[in-house]
Formats: sequence, structure tokens, C-alpha cells
Amino acid sequence: MVTGAMKTVLFALLILMLPGNTSFPSDRYVDERTRTEVYFCSTDKMFPHNWYNKKINPRAAPLDAVERERMINILDRAFSKYPDHILKDNLNRVYAVKSLTFYDVPYGGTNSGNTVYLADYSSSHASSDHFLEGVFHHEFSSILMRSCVSFFDEKEWKKNNPAGFLYGKGGVNAILNGEASLAFDPSLFDQGFLNKYSQSALEEDINVFAQNLFTGGSGFWSIADEYPRIRKKAGLLIAFYHRIDPVFTEDYFRYPGSRLVNR
Repeated sequence: MVTGAMKTVLFALLILMLPGNTSFPSDRYVDERTRTEVYFCSTDKMFPHNWYNKKINPRAAPLDAVERERMINILDRAFSKYPDHILKDNLNRVYAVKSLTFYDVPYGGTNSGNTVYLADYSSSHASSDHFLEGVFHHEFSSILMRSCVSFFDEKEWKKNNPAGFLYGKGGVNAILNGEASLAFDPSLFDQGFLNKYSQSALEEDINVFAQNLFTGGSGFWSIADEYPRIRKKAGLLIAFYHRIDPVFTEDYFRYPGSRLVNR
């Protein structure tokens, strides 16, 4: 005998089993706290107009449905590390997709205007939650640099590079030449660089430090404590963030337990 309660349960199970019915997030959602739009698929105008040419040839693939909840959690954690006003004023949208391709080469992330682009190559070890969060901070630091350029002491930063050092031809060139690894390179620490990619451009040097301030943990700080040039650059970047909001202190970055919790 099928009771009324059993009928209700059976009906609910039937609905869940219907084709196309899932609990996965849709192609777009809006972060409740910051009102930042997050897209999981490509749109006709997701990239700047001048990127649409044969040379750059931008392409993006939609993020798999099963990965979307995970990405929401990653972004939620990343967003929580900034006071509300910073995200509201400087971040309009995030495109979190399965893959990004420019110049016929896969990218892990990029940025333009007040938009961050992230690629979750879910079959790759590089797509760990920790790594993807780091890429967000990496790219968002470029947006903040453009918005608050007067807060950054570029001259003092360059003083911590070896005498006569000149940055390379930029991040794009480094990616095309296979020199875009974000892994630490101990052979460069005493020169003030965390990896080869840092040497490709001033912006990339800053990006790599920003990524590690937010996600590098004790491993990053052990390097900073041992190598004076690394420590000095970390201090200059902390000073930049501190001018954006006083919550950003060395203790904030060094000791995660002291961080402001926005959610």
C-alpha cells in the first residue's frame, strides 16, 4: 500500500530524475555580498572588442556543471579576504570557465577593465582549489594596480632588483615561450624574484607576489624571512594594500587566523 507520504517522496524522486533537472548552478549568478556577476559560460561580449582579431583569437569553453558549485566556494573564499568596498568598487564580473585560449595557447587566467577571467582545467593538478584562488588574487591585483596606481612605489620596488636588470617582454611572451610556471624557483630568490615568470614584466612580478601574499602561507613567509629582496618587495606590496584599506597589515597576510572574515 502506498501512503500519501510515500507518494510525495516518490514524486520528488521522479522530478529529480527528469532529464535536464539538476541542482547545479545556472550559467550566471550574482554574489550576494558584493553584487559581483559570475559567469560560467562564454558570452558574445565577454572579451574587450579589440581582442577579437586573428592574432589574439580569444576562445572560452563553458565550465562543466559539476564544477560550478566548487568554483562558487573558491570565489567565496577569495572574496572573503577583501573588505566589501574593494570588490564593489573594482570588480564587476568574473568569468569562471573550463578553458581560456589566446594566441592559440591555453591560459590559466587574465583580466581586463574590472573583469577577471579564470580557467578551471579540472583534469589538471594545477586546478586545485588553492591554485585557482591564487590565480584570482594574481589577476585581481592588476585591476587594483590600475585603479590605485598612485599607492604603489614603483621606483622603490625596482631598487630591489639586481643592478642593470630589465624586465622581459611581458606575460604574453613568457606564456608563448613556455616560461609561465608559477612554481617557486629557489635559484632566483636572492635576486628578488619568486619564479621566472616574475621576470617577464613589472606587472607579473607584482601579480606573483600578490598571489602569494594571499595564498602562499608559511612557505612564502619562510622565503621572505630568509631573502632580503623578497622581504622588501613583500613589504612594499603590503604597503600598497594597506593604503587601499587599513585592514591589510603584515599580520593579516602572515597569520591567516587574524584575517577579516566577511562572511
